[in-house]
Amino acid sequence: MLKRVVRGIGFLLVINFAPAFPQEFGSRIDMGRIESDAITEASGIAASRKNPGVLWTHNDSGGQNRIFAFDTHGKNLGIYVIAGIQNRDWEDIAVGPGPIDGEQYVYIGDIGDNSARYDNKYIYRIREPRVDTTRTPTDTVITEADRLVFQYPDGNRYAETLMVDPPTGDIYVVSKREDKVHVYRAPYPQNFHSHPTTHTDTLEHVTTLNFWAAVGGDISASGSEILIKSYKKIDYWHREPEQVLWQALQQNPEQVPYFQEPQGEAVCLVADGSGYFTLSEERNNRPAHLYFYPRLENTAVQQKSDMPFTFTLEQNYPNPFNASTLISYTICKKGFVQVKILNPLGREIRGLVNEIQQPGNHSILFNAQNLTSGIYFYTLLLNGKTSSTKRMLLLK
Repeated sequence: MLKRVVRGIGFLLVINFAPAFPQEFGSRIDMGRIESDAITEASGIAASRKNPGVLWTHNDSGGQNRIFAFDTHGKNLGIYVIAGIQNRDWEDIAVGPGPIDGEQYVYIGDIGDNSARYDNKYIYRIREPRVDTTRTPTDTVITEADRLVFQYPDGNRYAETLMVDPPTGDIYVVSKREDKVHVYRAPYPQNFHSHPTTHTDTLEHVTTLNFWAAVGGDISASGSEILIKSYKKIDYWHREPEQVLWQALQQNPEQVPYFQEPQGEAVCLVADGSGYFTLSEERNNRPAHLYFYPRLENTAVQQKSDMPFTFTLEQNYPNPFNASTLISYTICKKGFVQVKILNPLGREIRGLVNEIQQPGNHSILFNAQNLTSGIYFYTLLLNGKTSSTKRMLLLK
């Protein structure tokens, strides 16, 4: 959503200051029922970082080897069957970075084990598909999937929480049933394999939390916020820049709003930082509903010129332009960067950048060959919270 349109030559620098804790999130909003009748035991949810407004989920144990795309009102956007793998007990799903810079991946945790009888657990990884929200939903087969085979260092565990840390690429698994749950890490780069393998990794036990029955979790696109959910509550942790994630989890958490759902096991933060979604299983012939908890705005305009800023967005060159133009910007700290092209109504029509970038000067060439003449906007977001927007003119 376009937060502020800046017209003319200059620009307004807007910086979001970190709100005082506890974090301010609003009351639950019912976004609607899940349209797909095939989603009956949703056990995890993840927000796409490649397809704005798209969410992913999967069914629990015994379901087929497939994931589901749907929009923020529960509308079905397609089923993606992943060939060559099975759903023994899928419990959570996450979106995050992987081996190719700038690419986003979907991670699926086959980590459930009610009786703690399986030595080997699995995490599957696929490149996040492109989802065309304007077309009739179809079934798609994905033939390229990697798998990480792992064990715990301290015996078999039952887990339902899988998280991927965007700044580092580390994978975290949180056990479920202990009075104090265990947190395990698979540091990047992990030993994923494209074919069945006998190689088994052992996760690192990095910390223990005073938390009971962890059933889902997520890390924000910036890496600065962490949610872990039980059946009755959702805990929130803030992570400082350069802080190791598991060290952040050792801090006392805050509780954020949650209205208990029947068999509610899924939570995810939105990539743009606007709030978080929850999703539950279908129960007693009541279709599953998607719920949203919006972040209450707490922003301020930077007015002191001697205070450091986090980015600058330059005017595109040339402007006006015909077919292509160069967009340049500077970021002053490592972070998750998004550059988007918007139409005059503020709707995104193309994503140019969607990745973690290092501090420094960056440029990207925007090719508008398929667009008609007119005014367009481009916007820069850093860690999903701060944005600057400029206008450009396409003349053909």
